[in-house]
Amino acid sequence: MKIHNPLEKFGLKNVVAAFSTRRNGNMSLSYGDTRDSLENRKKFLSSIGIDYLSLVCAKQVHGKNIEYITEEKKGSGALNYDSSISDTDGFISDKKNIPIAILTADCLSIFIYEPARPAIAILHAGWRGTEKNIAAEGVRVMRERFASKPDELLVGFGPSIRSCCFELDKDFKSNFPFGLVNREGRIFMDIALINREQLKAGGVKEENIFDPELCTFCGNKDFFSFRKEAGSAGRMISVIMLR
Repeated sequence: MKIHNPLEKFGLKNVVAAFSTRRNGNMSLSYGDTRDSLENRKKFLSSIGIDYLSLVCAKQVHGKNIEYITEEKKGSGALNYDSSISDTDGFISDKKNIPIAILTADCLSIFIYEPARPAIAILHAGWRGTEKNIAAEGVRVMRERFASKPDELLVGFGPSIRSCCFELDKDFKSNFPFGLVNREGRIFMDIALINREQLKAGGVKEENIFDPELCTFCGNKDFFSFRKEAGSAGRMISVIMLR
């Protein structure tokens, strides 16, 4: 089974990072067909050396709140949705063997590794979180908590709906200064590009950002897509852990 590691190009030895695909099954305990979700998590996470009972998940709300995760929160959301950490769309941690994760089905997952401490982050960036600049917030929180230097951060993106497919309503209003594409009067959004530019504005180097350029809508046979499947859509998991 191919493991998709968005930080692979950086050759890191002390961090596990991966995102699942449709082939791995639904990873959500609250969306889509959840009957096999726990078993799906167990199989996928064990394949990358993670204990699914240690997983930390969020009740994502498309905001920009980012929680610092330590031992006492280990396992939050691992076995049921109700125990997930509330009102959160990102995690940071500098503790070993605590896997932090977010779930997506069109939204962008952002993996961040900070080599000096070391420390990690995982962020959930849909268009609302992107509008609230969760990427820059992640950089800010890591600077504040870990004294991270933005130009040393290494970043990887998961799959997301891309500008080829993410058409906006005609009355959509946004403060994005870039990342909106006009094609014959139809407006499309490039979430990955916007987050890339926000990270760069926060001090992350262009060459330290890896984008696999995978579209969940175009590649619906490989990924879940809420826009294409609506309420029946399962979720992929994006997970990162220090070891």
